[in-house]
Amino acid sequence: MYRIFVVDDEPIILSGITHLLDWNSIDCTITGCFRNGQDALNAIATTPVDVVITDIKMPVMDGLELVKACAKEHPEIAFVILSSLEEFRLVKEAIKYSVCEYMVKTELDASSMAMVMEKVKKEVDRRHALYKGVDERAVDGNPGLEGLLSNLMLMRQIEPSLVLRLSKKGLLDGHAMIGFLIEYPIGTLDTDWSVDDYKRLFEWQKDVVGKILASLFPDAVAVTPQVSRFCCLLYYVHGQDPALWKASLSRLGQRVAKASQMVTSLSPVLVSTAVHDGGGGLEECRHEMEARMTAFYLGKDDYAPSPLDLDGIYVRIEQSLKSKNVNAFSTCIRIMYEAVGKHDHSLSQAIFMLRALESAVRAGLGGAGLGDDKAISELFASVPFISRREAVLQVLDDVDAAVGEQVREVTGSPSSVMIDKAREYIIAHVEERISLTDVASYAGVSPGYLSKSFKKVMGRSMVDYVNSLKVERAKAMMARSGGAQRVSELALALGFDNIYYFSKVFKRVTGLSPSEWLKTQDQA
Repeated sequence: MYRIFVVDDEPIILSGITHLLDWNSIDCTITGCFRNGQDALNAIATTPVDVVITDIKMPVMDGLELVKACAKEHPEIAFVILSSLEEFRLVKEAIKYSVCEYMVKTELDASSMAMVMEKVKKEVDRRHALYKGVDERAVDGNPGLEGLLSNLMLMRQIEPSLVLRLSKKGLLDGHAMIGFLIEYPIGTLDTDWSVDDYKRLFEWQKDVVGKILASLFPDAVAVTPQVSRFCCLLYYVHGQDPALWKASLSRLGQRVAKASQMVTSLSPVLVSTAVHDGGGGLEECRHEMEARMTAFYLGKDDYAPSPLDLDGIYVRIEQSLKSKNVNAFSTCIRIMYEAVGKHDHSLSQAIFMLRALESAVRAGLGGAGLGDDKAISELFASVPFISRREAVLQVLDDVDAAVGEQVREVTGSPSSVMIDKAREYIIAHVEERISLTDVASYAGVSPGYLSKSFKKVMGRSMVDYVNSLKVERAKAMMARSGGAQRVSELALALGFDNIYYFSKVFKRVTGLSPSEWLKTQDQA
């Protein structure tokens, strides 16, 4: 049974959380409720507790001070922060001290709390194994110490006791980290990629890398990344000879690239650290991998990290949506867009920003009576797959377009600017090969979002719309030439790859092949 403290200066919140769900049904029990951080800290000194759910702003000692006080003396305790959107700056500070989860008070309900607690219980098990000196038993299917190594990127600090245990087992001799960073394919006019498609690709890619890695590095341990679960595969290896390291990596990279091309058609990028020895090298190894991943995310090796400085923006977003002020909302999104594009930052900062944005959008639309949980979830569904800064910017563009459109629909000023721009581009380039990426870029949204929105507004897919325009242009060209223009010339002139596909599209639209259509014109 997981023991829980709840800390909040508002009695209604304490009572609400206590009765929010059947805690026993999820193997939890609330063993204490407190009105400030100091009372909770006093109780922690004498009473065993696994999880603390705490508000941030409280008298005597606030939640952030409580988290800081426990970080050193009680690192085994898992914290869940309760906040309002105004307090996201403090939430960001608390995360530095290994807070597990945060929840926005306006979004508290039984299902969300139960989901959070499932994650927190796993973190409690991990921390108990790390800080309570659990024997070398299996953790997540791995031997004890290797199970702890799998959490290397998640640890706030690497404890001397862990280093000693790793050293005794020989796991610090010649150790290094290997990573494969993944970019997913974007949609085309003919193919739309869904979240389920990406998850399936990830599992295939994970299987490919795992099999090859096991043949070259049999003692490799999978490491859990800090953010974006589906954008990278990380591994810890030991017993490596620095003189042979580059050659080993080269073989690994070549074999993974070849197998990936055949199985997933993805091109995962191999990144790695140098080979290190000893406990000090463990921390250095982790920093090196974080640097490699940040360089990949930013698209450059030389960078100077700086904060995104977006404190207060989430409250403005919530208020602008509650008042149905589209211009104010778009201004906030543009500020975020410029910050992401201008400042060098880590992927974890970007993911935190997007999750905070999602909470603000939910709160704002809900306050305006426009809440649609499914639609909002779909809008942010790509976040776990983000590996590049450009993808973050694209999400911001999509949110701006989608949320703005939703608000305009109910304020009596619906806008189809995005679709109008897409149609404008298609008409202007109908005699060329048209890609969904180019149309989306012109419209200022992502390919996936444009594809879904186009079908919703126009009542048919974009590929059908493009093909119908091309066929109409082909008919006009054939009529002008009196049938003298060859089908192969028509196909080439209209941007088709081959005659077969052009004829297939023509017949799908008209019900006739190009030659059959010409005969109907002669008869007329």
